[in-house]
Amino acid sequence: MAGFVEALTPREKALSSAAAAFGFPWRGGKLSVPADSCSGRILVPVTAGENYPPFSRSTRDGYAVSSADCLGAASGSPAYLTLAGEIPMGAAPSFSIAPGQCALIHTGGILPEGADSVVMVEDTESAGNWIEVKMAVQKAENTIRRGEEFSVGDTMLKAGQKVDFRTAGLFAMAGIRHAVIARLAVGIISTGDEIAPPDTVRLPPGKVRDVNASMLSALLAGEGHTVQNYGIAEDTRDSLAASLREALRENDVVVISGGSSVSTRDHCSSILEDLPHPGLLVRGILMSPGKPTLIAGMKEDRQLVLGLPGHPFSCFISAYTVLLPLLNGLLWGKTEGPWKRVFVPVQEPVFGHTGIEEFIPCVLRNGRAFPLPVKSSFSKALAEADGLFRLSTSQETVRQGEEAEIWLW
Repeated sequence: MAGFVEALTPREKALSSAAAAFGFPWRGGKLSVPADSCSGRILVPVTAGENYPPFSRSTRDGYAVSSADCLGAASGSPAYLTLAGEIPMGAAPSFSIAPGQCALIHTGGILPEGADSVVMVEDTESAGNWIEVKMAVQKAENTIRRGEEFSVGDTMLKAGQKVDFRTAGLFAMAGIRHAVIARLAVGIISTGDEIAPPDTVRLPPGKVRDVNASMLSALLAGEGHTVQNYGIAEDTRDSLAASLREALRENDVVVISGGSSVSTRDHCSSILEDLPHPGLLVRGILMSPGKPTLIAGMKEDRQLVLGLPGHPFSCFISAYTVLLPLLNGLLWGKTEGPWKRVFVPVQEPVFGHTGIEEFIPCVLRNGRAFPLPVKSSFSKALAEADGLFRLSTSQETVRQGEEAEIWLW
């Protein structure tokens, strides 16, 4: 029970205290995967082994020219150039251009020797072998220069940066075939006698399907982690302890949902107290929803255990604002979340409570934010929300027209 906290702990303090007590970063498992099928976060920085583009090329259909030949060109006083030829697509030009000459070029074509810019075709007129240029261009205009995207030795992706649709194309650009990805094995345990498997066709009275396991699996898989579901543990100490032992044998992190309520039948806290040093560090976080979140773990074995609320929305808030930052801290040493923080005027007042950090779903419309109030047991709001209002412990109300802090997914 070393370091056990009985009072509610502010969320950011809980994250920093846990990271310090566990000695993050731990650097979890790593995996070398084909670059065209990897997802997750880069463990080793990716550096360029070649220049991109490998040649200077045009970004417009038009004429490759020397900018000096087009100095002062305008509709009323055009420059006249002779056509030296056409640049073939997908091949290097077989000729260069001399002063007073130009070459027909298409988007993506290689600039010939002697050219330093491209005049767009709509700014020209052609008459036989003469090209009338009606617009001056600056050096490098309408081109991308060799190595302008990146050069040999440049860092393309930093350690911890996520591989997704925004960054996956960089591997193809640089000809990188494999990437080393950080990947944690995470086990999920659901608890509660009222919980039924998601595939239950007819729910018995008093039962609800297990929403949290599916939500947590999707959230963690989206971060590139490997997830294993250990099903629903009975509301007995022995059952939950057995499930936790099994999950700890096979995972770096174990998440227990529904194991942190104030019910006297909840045994999660006492089980986590019995873990080796430092054991249960945080018992309750000063946030709403998500107050009954538990943070525990074993420093020597480098394993982390979290107890999350059972209500789906509360479970999500705890996972999004506590679990994900802790996993990033475990891997990279910085307990940061995946959200993008912006400040947007609110169309309707947002009501909170002073003294506790609060999260409320919101939608964005026409540059304004609208609150989407939801009870903690309702998960449908997540499908409609664009992000979360965050109200700090010192905020109670955000009035119409005032800017609110929003965490976008």
